[in-house]
Amino acid sequence: MGTFTNIKSLRGMGIFADRGMQSPPLAFRRYNLVYGFNGSGKSTLSRLFSSLQAGEVHSKLPEGGTFEVTLGDGKVYGLPSNLTGLEQRVLVFNSDYIERNLQWAAGRAEPVFYIGAEQADAARKLTEVEGDIAKAETSREIADAYAKASAKAFATFKRDRAKDVARHLHLGGRRYEAPAFASDYETWKDDTNPKLSDDELKAAEDTCRLDEPMARLVPIEFDTVSVGAIYQEIAELCVQSLATITLDEVNRFPDILLWLKHGREFHEAHGLTDCLFCGNEISPDRRALLAAAMDDRVDRFIARLAAADERMRVLTETAVRLQTILPDTGELAAEYQAAYKAARDSVAKNAHNLVQQLEPLWKVLSSKRERPAAPADMTTIVPREAVLVAANDLNRRLEELNGLIAAHNDAASEFAERKKAAETSIRRHFVADCRDDYVKIAKEANDAAANLVAATETLADRKEAARELRHQIRAHGPAASAINKLIAAYLGHNELAINPVEEGYELHRHGTPIEGVPSEGEKTAIAISYFLSSIEADNRKLKDVIVVVDDPVSSLDSKALNFACSLVRSRLDKAAQVFVMTHNLQCMNEFRKGWKSRARPRDGKDPTATYLFIDVAIPEGQARRSSQIVEMSKLLREYDSEYHFLFSHVIRFVGQGDAYDDHGYMMPNVLRRVLDVFLAFRCPGGSGLTSQLEKLCKDHPDLDKDRLSALERLAQTESHSDNLDDLLSFSTMTLEETRDAARALLAMMEQVDPKHLKNLTRVCS
Repeated sequence: MGTFTNIKSLRGMGIFADRGMQSPPLAFRRYNLVYGFNGSGKSTLSRLFSSLQAGEVHSKLPEGGTFEVTLGDGKVYGLPSNLTGLEQRVLVFNSDYIERNLQWAAGRAEPVFYIGAEQADAARKLTEVEGDIAKAETSREIADAYAKASAKAFATFKRDRAKDVARHLHLGGRRYEAPAFASDYETWKDDTNPKLSDDELKAAEDTCRLDEPMARLVPIEFDTVSVGAIYQEIAELCVQSLATITLDEVNRFPDILLWLKHGREFHEAHGLTDCLFCGNEISPDRRALLAAAMDDRVDRFIARLAAADERMRVLTETAVRLQTILPDTGELAAEYQAAYKAARDSVAKNAHNLVQQLEPLWKVLSSKRERPAAPADMTTIVPREAVLVAANDLNRRLEELNGLIAAHNDAASEFAERKKAAETSIRRHFVADCRDDYVKIAKEANDAAANLVAATETLADRKEAARELRHQIRAHGPAASAINKLIAAYLGHNELAINPVEEGYELHRHGTPIEGVPSEGEKTAIAISYFLSSIEADNRKLKDVIVVVDDPVSSLDSKALNFACSLVRSRLDKAAQVFVMTHNLQCMNEFRKGWKSRARPRDGKDPTATYLFIDVAIPEGQARRSSQIVEMSKLLREYDSEYHFLFSHVIRFVGQGDAYDDHGYMMPNVLRRVLDVFLAFRCPGGSGLTSQLEKLCKDHPDLDKDRLSALERLAQTESHSDNLDDLLSFSTMTLEETRDAARALLAMMEQVDPKHLKNLTRVCS
């Protein structure tokens, strides 16, 4: 199976300069050492390989970037078209791997951690689930409180409504409570009948209030049919005259008729022959004449007038009495009282109207009786048609009133059924009256109960998920003994070990759990040991895999670093291909020396190791730094110290004069590091560059102190440039100040140790 031979192309990958067909090949071999300062792009490079391991683009790679890598068998992989196929062959160890495979449980004095992507992922999920459990418990508590409050509000609502209904039902010893009201609601919740009006509700309540039926009532009788006949008779009588009377006096004076009639009858009855009025004798002829005039027809006519008057009197008095003999409204069943009151008022009104209509006729009749001989004046009477209308109106009102009395009587006969119906109507009324509120409150209670069930189920689900994840954590945990052996080999001692616990691992030092979070070096030791132990997992073979290790010695001391490099180198020796990337000079030297015979084999054999350097510059005309992978300088490859390599930058920088230097941005830091190393040998035991420069001036009084001011400025500005990590940072020194400092440095070295400067310049040229 082929291994990587080159990065064929590179586009848009952060700090890296683009590569293409014209770029020099990188000549990857079986063992590859890539050295670069912090910030030079090693993490980006490792993520290119991580993308090939995952078969998908790494989330931290620049969006839109592309790359292609070639293998010895001619295959090409990369973005965006061919990223899959190497998932089982490429293994990458970098900071992402540590972050992904070591998860530390926070908030504990003796923290638990998890090893491996599956266990770490399960632990991460467990942390999320435990957070979900806390939220779910809070949500359930809130849901429970709301469900109880809603249920209580619903129960109170039904209880209060039931009390209201019971108050209107007047049940006596019987009970009507919330369950009965809820049952009524279910029965009539879809009822479309309207609510009772206030009067209807009161009537139903009055019915319910009764313990026994009300008394039956007698219908009201009034002969309205005879009104027309009486009117007709009286009208006819009043217009008649006694034309048969032959007395001249009566003809001339009709009003005297009754006087003559009564006088004659009086004299005859008392046997008087003389007139009591005038005192004269009443002659026989006069007597005969009066007798002939006052025959029985007059008596019959007068009797008819009297009879008509009596009938009118009875009719009128009966109509007037109607207004007083009508039953009171309260005597009727409550549901009829409103209609009865209206009918009663109408009857009284119509009876009064009829009396008024008849009164003029009665007055005419009275006048006729006083003057029966002459026709009465009929101009003041009400027309017969109007009287008949009044009589008919009264008759209709009486029929309505008697209908209500009949209904009342029927109700009295069916008291039990009516009372039951009244109770039912009241119950239905209150269901209709609060239907919307009932629906709303019931929905709130039901929703709250459903939310509680859902919250309870969610909590149970989260707890079950946590249980399953804890099981996964225990199941996916790697063997602690194998990792502890690697940690001991990595660090060179047995002081640090991992110890399995219920949920993950604890880190022990000298057999005792550590307190607080472990150091970065300890984390790296655990992570690289787990990485090395898991290379041959999933049926992988070391001889088939391509291993990429980015900074395997982070934060280790010098002693542990040597052990660590030795372990990584030995464990990966049989791998199909190895890439080691580092910014640590000592780590680089360890691998450089370990693979020296592979990089420059004797006896003419082909090299199997490649040393590369990530060079960072700012090309002329650009504002951003740009990295490119190049062959490692012999000054880094052949010497353990970076002194020669950095000095080569100084002489190149000075030799260019005022020309643009694409490494000029890092020259202040380079100058400071070179000055540090030089003074460390020339002025040992000094306490800082300033004091070392002062001592140097004392030892060499001929030094140009004015020119040394540039070095003093360098010492002040780059006071923290004590390691290679700072070489890629920008300085506040200007380019002119940097050039002055570089020339001052070389002049000082020339004057203090010219032989050293000469030999160093020769080596670095």
